[in-house]
Amino acid sequence: MLNTNDSDDASFSQPAQSSSPLPAAGAFRASGSKVKRRPAQNIMTLPKGNTSRRLLISATSKGGVGKSFFLINLADWFIELEQPFVFFDSDSCNGTLTRFLPDSRFLNLQNPGEAAKEIHAVLEECEVVAWDALGSSQQYLPDWLDQSFLSEEGEPLSFRPTIILMIEEDKDTVFQAGETARRLGDRVDWLVVKNLKTCSTTEIYDNSKARQELLRLGAIEITMERVPWSLLATIQRTSRTLSSLVLDESLPFLERQRLRTFQRRFFEQLETARGFLLPTKPVETPEPPVPEPVSSAPRPRVAPEEV
Repeated sequence: MLNTNDSDDASFSQPAQSSSPLPAAGAFRASGSKVKRRPAQNIMTLPKGNTSRRLLISATSKGGVGKSFFLINLADWFIELEQPFVFFDSDSCNGTLTRFLPDSRFLNLQNPGEAAKEIHAVLEECEVVAWDALGSSQQYLPDWLDQSFLSEEGEPLSFRPTIILMIEEDKDTVFQAGETARRLGDRVDWLVVKNLKTCSTTEIYDNSKARQELLRLGAIEITMERVPWSLLATIQRTSRTLSSLVLDESLPFLERQRLRTFQRRFFEQLETARGFLLPTKPVETPEPPVPEPVSSAPRPRVAPEEV
């Protein structure tokens, strides 16, 4: 979708980490925008433990496949559901996520251990954390996740990682998806996003062994439609989210309607994957009903003429 041009510089020369406090719920709302809210529905409970928080990580190494665009629109969905969240961006050069969501926090990858500690700390304060990982770091991502989050002993994790895989009609993204799935297995949840930006089909992925493995691991697949080029130009020029643009009366009415249609369809796709995107709630076992006491009084005799 958006041409993020994820940096491939492996040196990770980054600015200092931000020490600003966590933004409050809804802090990512664009100035002056008013998104119509709707009440959140019951969240699907995952069968893999009573995890209560979500760590979402975009994990496709190839640049320009729509990782940032997906997360920008995911933020709009969270705001509509009144779901507090914190987003991290690790790209100091082409930080598309930070450009659209200025309250995103920078995650410095020069010290992987400190980065993991920061994510842990934020997860203690917020139920949903998402990370727009730097493309050049993602070949090391499975090992880093394994060492920093998935290999802990003792009490189970208080959060569940969801790996977001952006898929296009090319072999690179499909191969990367298969390799990541092979290395992490069922220790995480898998969300596959079929991005139709350049092609209306995903036949390479649909017929791949990577897909067979992901489905075996319980992956959920959703589709992200292509934004018309004229609307994409408006999004890039203004650096504003769709929830802000659809309320901007300075834009032509038909243009706003087309943006609203794209957002509605995108939200419908997210609804099918809400169990992998929102915090999970423990299943409450209802208490069995208390039987009414049986009266021990003798049954009254009925006269034959009354029968």
